[in-house]
Amino acid sequence: MKDARHHPKIETLADFAAGRLDEARAVVIATHAAFCEQCAAQIDEFEAIGGAVMETAEPVAMADDALERVLARADASANVVFRDQPASDTRSDLPEDRLPVSAYLKGSIDDVDWRAVAPGISQHVIEAEGYRPGVLRLLKIEPGVKMLAHSHQGDELTLILRGAYRDDIGEFGVGDLADLDGEHTHQPEAIGDEPCICLIATSAPLRFTTMLGRIAQPFVGM
Repeated sequence: MKDARHHPKIETLADFAAGRLDEARAVVIATHAAFCEQCAAQIDEFEAIGGAVMETAEPVAMADDALERVLARADASANVVFRDQPASDTRSDLPEDRLPVSAYLKGSIDDVDWRAVAPGISQHVIEAEGYRPGVLRLLKIEPGVKMLAHSHQGDELTLILRGAYRDDIGEFGVGDLADLDGEHTHQPEAIGDEPCICLIATSAPLRFTTMLGRIAQPFVGM
């Protein structure tokens, strides 16, 4: 593995380690950790701290439905595989079919059934539990194409799987992750010679800043 340039917030990694993220966002973080040694180590540290706390915590009474709720949560995230690739794998040679998101695809990224949502932009919705259906998706942006400018009503996790994009925050390449919230407005533009393919999970609808974006939003589903 090799460190990415852009990482999730430390709070997001802690929530992932504690099982507080929904399935959609957990898939994105798990896939980023497969690229990023730094974040994988941080998750291990959080999990170790959590285990130590559990060992020293005083027992407390549980609600009658506690077991059912835990099992339901486990079922929702059953497909989220953290990382199982050898430590010698690097960002440049990590097979895509070894990434956690690959468990959610029928075949490889090359086999994805893309649906056009705007000129030069296509998406593929992935079934995963989130705040509503359809909040985990692959987005493909053709070279030189800009997304519509938008901000966020909740969290947006965007992980680059192929290609690269540039926005007001910086340049993002394979393995980089943008962990954005309502304080950020951006307009990613695909750069380089190949399409930029991103894995995106959101915890609330996007907030488009243009009339065109607001008109298109019901059709795009983001």
